[in-house]
Amino acid sequence: METARKPHFVLVPWIGSISHIVPMTDIGCLLASHGASVAIITTPANASLVQSRVDRVTLDGAVLAVTTIPFPAAEAGLPEGCERLDLITSPAMVPGFFEANKKFGEAVEQYCLRDAPRRPSCIVSGMCHTWTLPMTRNLGVPCYIFHGFGAFALLCIEHLYRQGRHEAIASADELVDISVLQPFECKILGRQLPPHFLPSTSMGSGVMQEVREFDMAVDGVVVNSFDELEHGSAALLAAAAGRKVLAVGPVSLCCAPSLDPQSDDARRCMSWLDGKKAKSVVYVSFGSAGCMPPAQLMQLGMALVSCRWPVMWVIRGADSLPDDVKVWLRENTAGDGDPDSKCLVVRGWAPQVAILAHPAVGGFMTHCGWGSTLESVAAGVPMVTWPLFAEQFVNEKLIVDVLGIGVSVGVTKPTANVLTAGKHGSGEAKAEVGAEQVNSALEKLMDGGVAGEDMWRKALACKAKANASLKEGGSSYNNLEELIQSVSENSTEQS
Repeated sequence: METARKPHFVLVPWIGSISHIVPMTDIGCLLASHGASVAIITTPANASLVQSRVDRVTLDGAVLAVTTIPFPAAEAGLPEGCERLDLITSPAMVPGFFEANKKFGEAVEQYCLRDAPRRPSCIVSGMCHTWTLPMTRNLGVPCYIFHGFGAFALLCIEHLYRQGRHEAIASADELVDISVLQPFECKILGRQLPPHFLPSTSMGSGVMQEVREFDMAVDGVVVNSFDELEHGSAALLAAAAGRKVLAVGPVSLCCAPSLDPQSDDARRCMSWLDGKKAKSVVYVSFGSAGCMPPAQLMQLGMALVSCRWPVMWVIRGADSLPDDVKVWLRENTAGDGDPDSKCLVVRGWAPQVAILAHPAVGGFMTHCGWGSTLESVAAGVPMVTWPLFAEQFVNEKLIVDVLGIGVSVGVTKPTANVLTAGKHGSGEAKAEVGAEQVNSALEKLMDGGVAGEDMWRKALACKAKANASLKEGGSSYNNLEELIQSVSENSTEQS
């Protein structure tokens, strides 16, 4: 196929979260590896992250470009460079962020319609970029949406909308039935519902309604998953929603994990792991947006330093913790990578994909964000689940009850965050989960008993399927080919 005739995909990741930017960039890399031409549009503050992932991929003649368009933070009354929600310090700033995002959309539309060196054949948009739909209709090209969620969570959300949960909110203590996969029964509390169904978010109900209308109007959904993992959830979602749903992951496998040679944190992590026995380490991380109240962080910390296994613990926002917590961490954990230390605390960035792939790692304590969940699946590492917010309580049900590759720590209440209009990392919040409860979950996963070995066996089976899905003839490989072919046919019809 001539380069000029290859379909040209323009990807516009939702700039609000690293957990959306990273997998969408990897989807771009996968599309390019299948011969498509790809452009990824982002903002200046996110460009280096996108470019660093693009630079890992070696392509034979394919086109993969990164385009930067300014984000009008200052115009919306935000601090300069405030281009992600994790950089926002107050719920009061959230409406301004979404207003700035609309203006960013106007600039993206102008670029695509007038200034881009090549006309798009298809737009793949992040979930909150609702302005991409009219743009694609003006261009006469297909529009696909990427939510960042798995197919199971999206199927549950579709089910909840059809139940009318967005109009009749369940009480916080009521069990809500999300049993969408037979024979598995799944129920969660009203307070654990995804943000689409909660009575109050700092985004406002209007934004969530716009996202829902956008989701219903697009031509298809691209999911970072693989068909074999979620028990047919993608096909069930396609049938229920009446649009194409293509699972193309795990996208973290688009290339081998690599370490930033300039990163002291990365070198320290891997060197420390090299000195540990196989399957002996508990890796603990709650994602790029995960921030626990200090009281809960202390209970977690006491469990980690007293458990029987070496621990690598990534702490976000460590510099902003109260002084007494900082002192406790300094006295009870190590940060210099001493190979003899039992609990290594990482206060900066950690190379999660490489860590999970290390043979020393025997379990992953996670917030159940979908990116982290799928990275753990791809590495064949079972999990201790500690959901914080968003759709993470739904993901926990998939991990523990459907797949059987994790054990719940027992969290029942979401953690306050900037989108739920609570105090971000509020120091007044009490600990829900005590140190003994944490240790009990770790024992179930790590003690080598029948239950723990069964989780390991199932996790390794998921890993094998994950790797097979992206190889030629695998389900995700075929779905990528289907996406490219359908866009090629649309381009031919339009020409």
